[in-house]
Parts: sequence; structure tokens; C-alpha cells
Amino acid sequence: MVLLGVVLTLVDGAYAGYAVFFVGGGLLFAWLLPWRFVVVEDGIGLWFTFGRRRFLPKSEVVVRAGRGSPVAYRGENRRFGYPLTDGILEQRRRALTEVLHFLGFRLV
Repeated sequence: MVLLGVVLTLVDGAYAGYAVFFVGGGLLFAWLLPWRFVVVEDGIGLWFTFGRRRFLPKSEVVVRAGRGSPVAYRGENRRFGYPLTDGILEQRRRALTEVLHFLGFRLV
């Protein structure tokens, strides 16, 4: 999204409003969504784009795994969660669900 905003600005200055929208949206999603995660016995570690890290302890994590990608929540009644994806195609979703179950995470 950031690249699209830069290209729009370079192509024509009239698209500057769209460019700001796409750059802002890209930076917002880069700030909010983890790009890498690790599952260990104690919890789930998340890495974000701008160097931010977060650790979700196993005692507080609820993982909702269904047909889509698994999502880690910090409690059962939360609306905002962290998607646990391994890329665009999510080829190892079933293996991730089995590892989470084996390590004793609460799956919903």
C-alpha cells in the first residue's frame, strides 16, 4: 500500500490525496499487525514491523481457530486479536492448530 501511494504521487500530483490515504493505511496496518510469531510452551511471541514486540502468556491467551487463520486473543471476550498467519497462502494452518493444541493452549 505504501508503494502504491508513492507510485501515485510520482505519476501525477493530482493523486496526492489517494497517495496519502494508501501510505497512511499501509503504515497503520504495519503498526497493528504482527509480521512474525513464535509459539513456545510459555506463550506466543509476536514481532511487529517497526521493532515492537509483544509476548502473550499462555494463561491469558485464547486462540480462535476455524476455517480462517488462527487468531490469538488476550482473553475470551476480546474483539481485537492478532492473526497468526504464515504468509498469504497459509499452507500450514492445520499444523499450527495441532501444535497449539499439543502445547495446551485454549482453542475455541
